[in-house]
Amino acid sequence: MDQKVLDELKLAFACDLYETVKAARKNREEHVFRHTMSEEDGKMVFVGMFPKKDIMEFPGLDDDFVEKLLTFNLLGVVTDGESGLDMFYLGGMNKPFTSLSGATELVKCLAEEPLLAFLEMYFKARGVMMDVRTMSYEEFSKAVESEVFKNTSFSQMQEAQLLLNSMGN
Repeated sequence: MDQKVLDELKLAFACDLYETVKAARKNREEHVFRHTMSEEDGKMVFVGMFPKKDIMEFPGLDDDFVEKLLTFNLLGVVTDGESGLDMFYLGGMNKPFTSLSGATELVKCLAEEPLLAFLEMYFKARGVMMDVRTMSYEEFSKAVESEVFKNTSFSQMQEAQLLLNSMGN
């Protein structure tokens, strides 16, 4: 796999997830948070932030999964709400995620292989057919650009361009 592709995926995922981390700081009495990535046609893809003690109450955990757990954990979940779910251990820390100061810190705690498997299921749920494991960085960049163009309204693209232009000055 192209390292630049992996680095981009991890950073983009961490930046997206970090928005939920920032919002979670306002809910001091909550200790479990969910970042919904997709909810379409009955299929939901989300990342849950759970303390280990809460995860230990899940039924049917195998020993290998439990050994990976830290005090605070990221679990990727893909489910249709009926036939079951796929759960991925995406990473963990021994301090709350709300203590992080930025997405780059979040990148450091991500487990690469489970993250890739989770993102592949997410892409499939969204109807995005690209094999990031075999793409060069140029192919990946073109595919991402194409998906953004396909799934973003013209007005949203104009707003984004205006924002980028203002940041450049």
